[in-house]
Amino acid sequence: MSTISTRESRKTSRSAADGQESRPKELKGFQMPSQLARKKPALIALCIALAMVGGLLTYFGMSGNGQVSVLVVKTDLARGAVIGSGDLTTIDVVQKSAGEAVPADRSSTVIGQKALVDLPEGSLVTSKNVGESLGVKTGTSVVGVGLASSQAPSRPLQAGDRVRIIRTPTQGATADLNTPPISGVVDSTSLDDVKGLIIVDVVVSTDDAPKVVAWSASGNAGLILDPLTEEGK
Repeated sequence: MSTISTRESRKTSRSAADGQESRPKELKGFQMPSQLARKKPALIALCIALAMVGGLLTYFGMSGNGQVSVLVVKTDLARGAVIGSGDLTTIDVVQKSAGEAVPADRSSTVIGQKALVDLPEGSLVTSKNVGESLGVKTGTSVVGVGLASSQAPSRPLQAGDRVRIIRTPTQGATADLNTPPISGVVDSTSLDDVKGLIIVDVVVSTDDAPKVVAWSASGNAGLILDPLTEEGK
């Protein structure tokens, strides 16, 4: 009996040992799927928080630095128009994209200058699209012609209009029909409120410029508006 009991005891011990060996051993540092599942929401929340912080830092970094105030036109300006303070406003742009735009604190350098090209509302004012003159080609001159309301068309003149300047007679004199008119192109217009005259800057040939100046000074200049040629359209 003792022998049988000893054998059974040995079998039981071996079975217990085999059972322990058959269990999977836990590896050091290894996490079961259930453990990862419990930690996953916390990791997601941490990632979202970091993304939000990064976005805020980027936003404040872009909006707080590198901005400059520049001039833009707040109304449509035709080529040759004289720029007044009421034609300008400002916007803020990124400094790198400002290019040749005129800074807002230099508005005094723009007022009184001319639009060198047509400037639609909202156009940036730059050193390239405004200036003192539209440019005078070799062989031409710009002359100012002072005209009373009866010496010019009633419709507004614009830069680029083709005109003829004629010599008008003095009051009571006979018209001089033998003097040919002088052709020109309107550069810009303005009003002389003191004398009540329309001042038209006209581009004429250099040879004809002295005649036009003399006619205008004596009040004997009249202006005729002609249609644009096919090339001028």
